Amino acid sequence: MTRSRSFHRFHRWTAKLRRRSLRSALPEPREGELQPTHPVAELRRSLWQRDQLHDLLDVEALQGAV
Repeated sequence: MTRSRSFHRFHRWTAKLRRRSLRSALPEPREGELQPTHPVAELRRSLWQRDQLHDLLDVEALQGAV
């Protein structure tokens, strides 16, 4: 392998490693990955609040019927 070819291959390889490390450090989704629209904790909290509200409305409806 000639010196210039090995030099260019080495720099392409180091650039590839650098890109990989930068991609792994980014919090953004990569191409082809699905990103949830809401964080899981917020989704759980909103579902829990909705469930509590429905329970409260059911209890009030039962008390109003009695």
